[in-house]
Amino acid sequence: MYPVLLGLHNLVRWVVIIVGLWAVVRAWRGWLKRSVWNAADVRATRLFVSALDLQLLLGILLYAIFSPLTRRAFHDVGAAMRDAPVRYFFVEHVAVMVIAIAIAHVGAARVKRETADVAKFQTAALWLGIALAAILGFVPWARPLIPVF
Repeated sequence: MYPVLLGLHNLVRWVVIIVGLWAVVRAWRGWLKRSVWNAADVRATRLFVSALDLQLLLGILLYAIFSPLTRRAFHDVGAAMRDAPVRYFFVEHVAVMVIAIAIAHVGAARVKRETADVAKFQTAALWLGIALAAILGFVPWARPLIPVF
């Protein structure tokens, strides 16, 4: 089960990145051009947050149940914290990604509360942009770019 979940987590990473770029580019373009917030903008924001939720679910399953790396790390936390690659997946990757997902959710909620179109675009551009930047910064790029099942 572990290889399948890890492969899915890897594939969904690309969905998150592509949809996130789409949402952020739409937000920045709409903000700079003073466009009207429309259904496509709502859809881009919603898809980005939904893809993040799916990725979080897969990540939780890997982290808490299926990953042999985190299982070993939980047995000897001190050793895990001294080993940089293990610490990355045990603490750093998880912490930053959860924070990024929270930022995206807060941004999406704030966009809904805005009344002016320019404020919706500005809010989406900033919050979703920060979330996407954090995600891009903490994706384990050393892992295979395309999963092998």
